[in-house]
Parts: sequence; C-alpha cells; structure tokens
Amino acid sequence: MKMIQNTKLPQLYLRIAIGSAYLWEVADRLGALGLHGQPHVGWGDWSHFIEYARQVMSFLPSGIIAVFAIIATIGEGLFGAMILTGLFTRAAAIGSGILSFCFALAMAISFGIESPLGYSVFTLSAASFLLATPPEYNWSIDAWLARRAINRRLAARTALLTSVIVLTGFACRSYAQEHHPSTGKISESTLIKQFISEHGISNREVQIEVVNFPPGSSSPAHRHPCPTFGYLLQGELESVFEGKHHIYKQGDCFYETSNGLHAVTRNNSKADTAKLLVFFIAEKNKPTSIRTKN
Repeated sequence: MKMIQNTKLPQLYLRIAIGSAYLWEVADRLGALGLHGQPHVGWGDWSHFIEYARQVMSFLPSGIIAVFAIIATIGEGLFGAMILTGLFTRAAAIGSGILSFCFALAMAISFGIESPLGYSVFTLSAASFLLATPPEYNWSIDAWLARRAINRRLAARTALLTSVIVLTGFACRSYAQEHHPSTGKISESTLIKQFISEHGISNREVQIEVVNFPPGSSSPAHRHPCPTFGYLLQGELESVFEGKHHIYKQGDCFYETSNGLHAVTRNNSKADTAKLLVFFIAEKNKPTSIRTKN
C-alpha cells in the first residue's frame, strides 16, 4: 500500500522500462547488438529496419519513408536517453507518447488493429503520457538541476542540439553503409501460360516463369492477386512476406497466399545471380503481380 501511495519507485521503474526499450531498438537498427540473423537481434542493420519501416508505413509514398524512419530513430534515441536519465523528463514523455501513438496508428493501418494491440504499442503511448504527469522526478537529472539552479533553458537547447547531431550522424552513416541499391535489372521469362477449364478447376490460367535476380538486386514491394508457388533454382534469396522473414536457398520451395504483401525479395550476393521458378494460378487475362503504392 505504501508503494502505491509513494510514486518514487513506480515512476523510476517506468522511466527505466520506456527509456531502455527505445535505446535497445535504436541500437538494434544501427547494428550495435550484432549482425542480422544472430540471436536476440531483430534487424541488425539499417537496411533491414528500412524494410520493416516500408511495411509499417506502406500507405505513404516510398520516397519519404526513409526520411520518417530517420526522424523516428532520432526521436526514439533522444526520448529514450532523456527519459532514462531524467533530463527534461516531462517533455520527453510527451514526445514519446505522441511518437508511439503515431507508430501504433501506422501499424493498425498497415497490419490491422491486432498488431499494435498485440505488441502493446498503445500501452507504451499511454504509459508515456502518464509519465508526464508527476510534479517532480526523483533520482533524475531534472532534480539535480533544480537543486543547483542551473539555467535549464540553455541546458535543454544544448542537450537537444547535441543529441540530434549525434543521432542524425549515426543514422545517416548507417543508412549509407547498409543501403545497397540494385546493381542489375530483374528479368522474367515466361515458360508456359496455359488456360484451364476442367472439372474442379475452371477459368484459371497457370503461368510458369523464371525470374532472374542479378547480384544485389531487389524487387519493389508487391502483391500477387493469386496463389503463388516458388522454387529456387539457383543462389539465395531473402524474402519478407506478410511481415515474416525468410532466407530461401537453392532447392527450397514456398507457397504464398493471394494478395499477401511481399515487402522484400532480394539477392544479397554480390557475385552470384539467383534464379527463381514461379508458378501462378491466376484468372485469365488478369495480372499476376501488382506493385503496391507505398
């Protein structure tokens, strides 16, 4: 009962939980926690984070998604450090609440409402706004500054400017290092296109084609409005389908449901071409692939 009445420990716990979560995610996307695919690593580098950002913000023009991703990363790193250390905590908590609420809305639009609810993003937003309500913050730089009557306005401007410069430098450098533009054009060759109208299968057209992915190439985000089967003839492909990450190697097969978001199809090799055999079961005279407007 005394702990409930005394907010010192709960608010410290809240600051540690929110601040450390932000800093962990920023460290992950900047590659500080290890390489992509290693245990406990979600992204591992900036390019994989950008792929996820394109899925979350799939409703926005593709040209501005990278800009918003950098802004979000700066915000998360800045708010996380300020909340964890207790520097201008109230302002940082409000900023965190707004940022996480926008993230939750973007997830709901792109993935459905179950995504932000399942990952407690709305909870993070509410907790951030709650953190902005205490009249004072114990065990914080704010309390230390208040006791020593330091010019808080000057300190705020200095801290904000320094953090923005540092985080912008890290994000831009990581983006430049990890973003590998396609070095060749993806080509497709149709092997057969056969209309089928038999018992049990009517008004369907089976199309089989080979897709060549030159070294370093990647396809734009797209959807297949029909059942799709794939068989990797050569090389290795990285794929993100409906938010799930896959690495397909020579001899691997896969199936994709109709209209699922294929956010990433990329050949990470710098020397070898990847060849993919694709089977489409589509309606006659209908496209088998539609590029998403993200």
